[in-house]
Amino acid sequence: MSVDRDDDPELPERREPATMAQERAPDAADAPGLRERQLVENTRYQKAVDAAYQQAARDAWARAAPQLQAAWEDHKQRYPDRVRPAAQNLPDGSWTGDGGRRLTPEQNTEAIKCCADLRDEAGQVIRPAMDRVAAADPGRQLAGLEHMLKGEDRLKEKIADALRARPALSVTQALSIVPDPVRFTLSYPSERYAEGVLTDVDRLKSEGFELIKLKNLWHSDQYKGINSQWRVPESGTRLEVQFHTPESRDGKELTHEAYERIRSRTVPPPERRELEDFQRQVNRMIATPPGTAEIKDYPGE
Repeated sequence: MSVDRDDDPELPERREPATMAQERAPDAADAPGLRERQLVENTRYQKAVDAAYQQAARDAWARAAPQLQAAWEDHKQRYPDRVRPAAQNLPDGSWTGDGGRRLTPEQNTEAIKCCADLRDEAGQVIRPAMDRVAAADPGRQLAGLEHMLKGEDRLKEKIADALRARPALSVTQALSIVPDPVRFTLSYPSERYAEGVLTDVDRLKSEGFELIKLKNLWHSDQYKGINSQWRVPESGTRLEVQFHTPESRDGKELTHEAYERIRSRTVPPPERRELEDFQRQVNRMIATPPGTAEIKDYPGE
């Protein structure tokens, strides 16, 4: 599964601007004013360079995206996705899902209630808070709201996995360690990405959410973006917030099925290698926004 990049130029190299001080040594009397002019000129120049770089990156992604989509369609034809057994509630009140997952009647009853409570909390508490964060700055987008909640059967799968690993947990406790039952994506223009992420992390904290984890993955060849996990202190509910540029969000959506297949225990090694190579090809075409190195993981290494 390869993509021809012969028609796609390499992304332009960023270059640091030369300072006026390199052109001539200032007289002592002129130094303060000259230094100020240098800073202004350097800032203006760097913004112009960054804007040109980001536009070239957007153009390169626009050219590559159709080829990448075609490559994924070709992969699916050669490796048809297996049909997952349908999850179902059984007559005795228990539940069964893919991979031999099972909840007893008592566990299933509690899981159904937990899922209903989660829907209420997401709609009445979490979503309004995220809307306030989004409204504070119209320069970015709160995206992917159709995927805000995991489906009930998918949540039951996560609960069953947690209970299998730690049988002493209650269903409520099992749901509280699922990292992403509620999910949001904040998308920023590349030139404002780093500033936007740092500002919105503070805004999320001011809304009362507790930061559990933040991972800067812009260095990865399998995924581009920043992922964070948060907790609602009053209920213990977790939510995931992803921070993307428009291009990295498109890349995430293009590779989502590949990511899900890689996580599967049944995918054969030859397909796994192709899937990982496909993700590398997609992410190679996504430019890293300026300033991302300043966004540190939490907790730190």
